[in-house]
Amino acid sequence: MQIRGKVLSISGSVAEVCIIRDSLACGDCSACLKKLGLHDIIKVATVKKLQVNQEVVLKDNKNWFIKNRIIFIVIGFVLGVIITEALSAIIFFGVNRGGIDLLGGGVSTIIVAVILWIKRPRYYYKIERIEEKV
Repeated sequence: MQIRGKVLSISGSVAEVCIIRDSLACGDCSACLKKLGLHDIIKVATVKKLQVNQEVVLKDNKNWFIKNRIIFIVIGFVLGVIITEALSAIIFFGVNRGGIDLLGGGVSTIIVAVILWIKRPRYYYKIERIEEKV
């Protein structure tokens, strides 16, 4: 989903962009800005050569890792269980603990969740292109 907007102000690495609603005609009613509850002014990361009162095109800032984070958490749990079972088969301490594989899976799930939380985008939208005034 692409959104057109106009830059209102720039401060440091953040720009405030006002959404232009009249030119938005995507045809997808479920992705309508009015139904999502977005405000008219949003904050985005700035790019070089950006000026105030310039029209820009915004694009969703979700990457492949963020869209599939549930799958990564499940894969992290399964790999944690497999690695813990493999290590317990290789290193035998004389006592067989039944729940240690679930503990290993839980620890690896927490590690994957923290990595995904750190890698999340700061802003919901990014500037895809800058439209020049003709």
